[in-house]
Amino acid sequence: MPETIAAPAVTIAAPAFTIRNDHLIPVEDGQAVSRGWLQRHGAKPLGVTWHWAVTRRLSVLRDVLGGAKAERKGEASAHYGIGRSFAEGVDRYVSLDNRSWHAGKHQTLRWDGKALQGDDDFKGSRTTIGIETSHIGANVDGIKAEADWISTATPLGVSIRVQPWTAEQITMCIEVGREIVKRWPHIGPNDHHGHHDICPLDGSGNAYKIDVCGFPFAKVLRGIYPEKTINDVWTPLETVRQRQRALKALGYNIGAAGVDGSWGASSRNALLLFQRHEGLVPNGLWSTFVSRAIHAELADRGRNLADVTAGPL
Repeated sequence: MPETIAAPAVTIAAPAFTIRNDHLIPVEDGQAVSRGWLQRHGAKPLGVTWHWAVTRRLSVLRDVLGGAKAERKGEASAHYGIGRSFAEGVDRYVSLDNRSWHAGKHQTLRWDGKALQGDDDFKGSRTTIGIETSHIGANVDGIKAEADWISTATPLGVSIRVQPWTAEQITMCIEVGREIVKRWPHIGPNDHHGHHDICPLDGSGNAYKIDVCGFPFAKVLRGIYPEKTINDVWTPLETVRQRQRALKALGYNIGAAGVDGSWGASSRNALLLFQRHEGLVPNGLWSTFVSRAIHAELADRGRNLADVTAGPL
């Protein structure tokens, strides 16, 4: 059975920020919102998809997604936009009783990690609550990393640096998560994932979404669900070397070079074999679903994930 690690309690005082409703998207034709959740799914959402918006300010995100005259009117939306400070606060763009158009293009996996298999009713825009965080993203497309940026890797194993989420932003993420769970208490910790987990590739097999690589899932989920034990399956598997160490510890061949920080054919093949062994979709792409399975398999063997993957990043 997976190891049980007591998670530190996360206590949050009364919110020092506002969740605003003044940029709600009207539920009408031509807008990126759909009324209600599908009866096929019990008229309720099935999970939560976390995003970053590649913006430095919530006001920019608001112009793009919020209100009746958003720049992406009729194309994309989200249930929430979360700023980087309490002063910016949180925007609500879509009610939790309705669906936002936040994920689905090039989607290959469902919210639970299973193959989508062409069933549009299981796309993110029809099954999950979408949360956009104001965040500049990664050191790609001309964006330069700063000293405190997080070292992580994409689903394809490309090493990147990612802007950290601020302490106040993390607090707001937790409070938004608590609001979601209060309305939809069936949504549990394992129902949360990143956009990159379900939409990693485009139609040509090239990298598509990398948000939210590096997201502090353990800290956020421990705050949303303080009564539950949340194992950190993300931080010890952020980088290529950490992922290689985990696969090697499980007995998979990662190539003659060993743990070298280069995600080549041998590392990908090792991941494919692991996915097949665990009953995961064998796509050779790293995801939250892979990280959870890695943690569980190591725990079954009496080994601690953080210890196994310790070493230079």
